[in-house]
Amino acid sequence: MHQTKYVFYLLMLVLMFNACIKPYEPEIQTIDLKKYVINGTISDADALQKLNISMTSAIGDPQYLPITACNVVISDNKGNTFFMDDAGNGNYTTWINQSSFIPGVAFKVDVITPDGTHIVSDFDTLTECPAIDSVYFRVEDIPDNIPGVFTQGIQFYLDLDATSVKSHYFRWEAIETWEYHATYPLEWWYDGVIHHVVPPDYSNMVCWSTRLIPEIYTISTNNLVENKYHMLPLHFVSNRTSRLAYGYSLLIKQFALSELAYIYWDKLRINSDQQGGLYEKQPLAIKGNMHNLSNPESEVLGFFSVASLRTKRLFIHDVPNLPLDYYTYCSPSALWKGLQELTPSRYPAYLMGDALTYYLIELNVECINCTILGGSNVKPDFWPY
Repeated sequence: MHQTKYVFYLLMLVLMFNACIKPYEPEIQTIDLKKYVINGTISDADALQKLNISMTSAIGDPQYLPITACNVVISDNKGNTFFMDDAGNGNYTTWINQSSFIPGVAFKVDVITPDGTHIVSDFDTLTECPAIDSVYFRVEDIPDNIPGVFTQGIQFYLDLDATSVKSHYFRWEAIETWEYHATYPLEWWYDGVIHHVVPPDYSNMVCWSTRLIPEIYTISTNNLVENKYHMLPLHFVSNRTSRLAYGYSLLIKQFALSELAYIYWDKLRINSDQQGGLYEKQPLAIKGNMHNLSNPESEVLGFFSVASLRTKRLFIHDVPNLPLDYYTYCSPSALWKGLQELTPSRYPAYLMGDALTYYLIELNVECINCTILGGSNVKPDFWPY
């Protein structure tokens, strides 16, 4: 009897707690529902400069809302102007000769949107960037989500030596490219009729994929004894992926920033690093350098900056003392009843075998076509292997 009462009270408590849970729907003022977002960094590394203009979307329906047909002009404090072309999808481009990028020169951007809204940025001043000192990796074990379990892989680091310049604020981007393979060439396939490809088609067996590492890396050397920094941690690549199997390349972009640009990017880094736990700090309010002259009360998100840029590329092949253990996405399956199992909804069906056994094993498309996983079968120009 007492046990029945205990179960009853426990059930009532569960129902009460569940009844108290309500979805939180923040009240957002009309002026905050739609904001312009303008982002762009022009640099001395490339003549083609880029800027992106979009509009914020609803919290419950996040999406990219590009703004096209804007009039966009970049100007410097020496009286030079550069008109940007609409490249579509919210992107704008222009050519600025590298001779225009002199340390101490400041740039700003003016934008007039299709509805006549006039947006302008503050001037941002170019500082000198040193060459990248070194980029390297170490084989390390990092703690997994399960206590006592570790993941092996390579941890990348970067050394900064800026003693030859006056800049003290830096940001880095990391772009990784890796080679990966399908397991089999295309030889047999079936769409109601058996097809035999002779010789086998190997064109989709080798692919390369490129990805911008989403983490933000920033450092200020302003309070250091020397304008140097040793072993800045970058990203970690696990041995449980195929990224290290056939060749891996890392491109590092090093930007020298103004103090205001550094503050903006460092706040972005802090917000992105927070994991959102129960006792985490509130996200920092990030104010950019864009201003709505037509409606000063309407906030414009984003930041326009100029940066000196230096790059370095690292290639890795066959990491010593690092066993790899990864999933290939290729899962052959037996056709126990032969080709009659292959209904038209599964056409084209890819098969493995020879003239006598081609009908025994079905290959999923990932087995024979590496592009299905998002990469390209066109070898990058910089690939050395």
